[in-house]
Amino acid sequence: MEKYKEKLLNDLKLHINSIRQKIEQSIDKAKVLASKSIREISRMRPEDQIVQMQLKANAENRVVELGNLYDSPYFTKCFIKDENGEEKNYYFAKHQYSEESVYSWVAPVATIRFENLGDVAYKLPDGTEKSIKLMKKEQYMIVDGKVIFFALEEKDKPRELIYQEHFTKQKSEFALPEIIAQIEKAQDQVIRAGHIGPLVISGPAGSGKTTLALHRVAYLTQAPDTAPLYPHRSIIVFVQDNGTKEYFGTLLPGLGINNVTITTFSEWSLKILGLMDYTFVERYGENEDEKDIYEYQKLKVLRGEYKATWNMNIYKLLGDQYGSYFSENNLKIFKKQINEKKLDRFDLVFLLQSYYKKYKKFEIKRNYKTYLNDKIVNKIEKSLISYSLIVVDEFQNYLPEQLQIFHNCQIEDLRSTVYVGDIAQQVKLGTIRNLSEINENILKDRDIRLNKVYRNTKNILLFIESLGYRIEIPKEVKVGPDVVEKNTNTKEEEIKHIKEYISKYMNGSIGIISKDESYLAPFKKEFGDVKNIHIFTMLESQGVEFDIVFIVGVDKDSFIIKHDMDVEPRHIEERKRMQKDLLYVALTRAITELHILGKDKLIDIF
Repeated sequence: MEKYKEKLLNDLKLHINSIRQKIEQSIDKAKVLASKSIREISRMRPEDQIVQMQLKANAENRVVELGNLYDSPYFTKCFIKDENGEEKNYYFAKHQYSEESVYSWVAPVATIRFENLGDVAYKLPDGTEKSIKLMKKEQYMIVDGKVIFFALEEKDKPRELIYQEHFTKQKSEFALPEIIAQIEKAQDQVIRAGHIGPLVISGPAGSGKTTLALHRVAYLTQAPDTAPLYPHRSIIVFVQDNGTKEYFGTLLPGLGINNVTITTFSEWSLKILGLMDYTFVERYGENEDEKDIYEYQKLKVLRGEYKATWNMNIYKLLGDQYGSYFSENNLKIFKKQINEKKLDRFDLVFLLQSYYKKYKKFEIKRNYKTYLNDKIVNKIEKSLISYSLIVVDEFQNYLPEQLQIFHNCQIEDLRSTVYVGDIAQQVKLGTIRNLSEINENILKDRDIRLNKVYRNTKNILLFIESLGYRIEIPKEVKVGPDVVEKNTNTKEEEIKHIKEYISKYMNGSIGIISKDESYLAPFKKEFGDVKNIHIFTMLESQGVEFDIVFIVGVDKDSFIIKHDMDVEPRHIEERKRMQKDLLYVALTRAITELHILGKDKLIDIF
């Protein structure tokens, strides 16, 4: 038996080496096509320039795809017998390499890899059903051309492990493209769901919702029947912050997704409105109490009937909008905010609403360089905003008015939006409670709810439960170290505790989290250059996880809702709920260890 396994492994290695050599040759050929310069193309006839530019872009994308295949040529092999009784081998991978019977994971035939051995069927894009017999399956993990894992599945036999490499060190990160090989049948069906209309993928942190959503984008842009409808440049992904933007920007190319716009609502809005000399502020004010009342009054204005007419003088436009609603103190805050050229989400919604009311469209300008008569010239391209696909990450943090603005930018025939998030984790005032608020009709089979996959230790979950949160604690979860709660009176004490602790913990990821952004300044100064330490506010930490988390600056005063003037009772209750949800977000960022540092214990706050 061992000799049989050794032969299978050696045959696999030989095939990998052979196909990598051919991929390398294909890369060289693609590079030749991609190397044609803009200057060369500019000298061609105008009608040929468009064709050559497209060939160049296709070749550049193909170089990237082939590079991914060179590292990992395939992850599944299916031995089949077709309708004519002919035996064939189908390989499945991240991208297509038809010369060697390697098919992309988005190809219709790729669905057979989830089926049991025996008679199976798959559908072509035109609806035609193909029936085949699945004889045998092999599953692999190949990294940098090296076999890490190899398993065999044959009829009437248990799945057999042929080879598995023994890891000598823990992998610090898990690259999203590798997950393609591990997608389950139910997840694959979600990814391949009909493309027209909205799709909701909801679930708490650790449930895999983001992974599923990004694979949905990859499928729509690569599947034969949907790719023509979803060109990369017509897709936009809205994320919460620049950290998430960078994260998505790193992962998407590995899935074959290039030239997709990944942006924040603020960045997108400022660009459309031509307000690039303004900056975005999440919440404006000197302290939490002032910020709350300022937001409450803006929300009241937003939900009122009066809407100011668009004017490039945004100070006048917003002043007209807020004037009769604001208290004298908030008018002073507004004047200071505008003088500092800062805008928040409420301001941007007002501006976009009034702009759209006047022009009935949004446009975006793109600056680019080209050759004209052998000289580089600057050009401005103005194009109508019309998206084939919109992805909204953490959708529960958006005002209904923001999501409605996105609707105005959709291709009407598709109305294709993917909403990703967890409606139970709302940490911003006035955000959407149900998608029906924006007349979004979500069909039952397109409302995908994922369960929490708890990566936190038992002791962390028990601690969160002790604070009054409803927590499900799986039996199989590992126990882990006790949660550390330490009373500290200064930031210096907290920094000292963190430094002493991380000196023993140099591997893995570390998160330092505080409720107040200003509180984090000395921590950023001390730890900002340490690669594996990430510093976030509680709000910013939503959607990320760390091996060890330090929650700093815990003070009951920062969680107390003090104000009652100019604020409706329902908004006070909403704020109290948000405070507790915000803390839950911070607590669940910790996978293995959790440290709570501050003047007060959390049990005394809630």
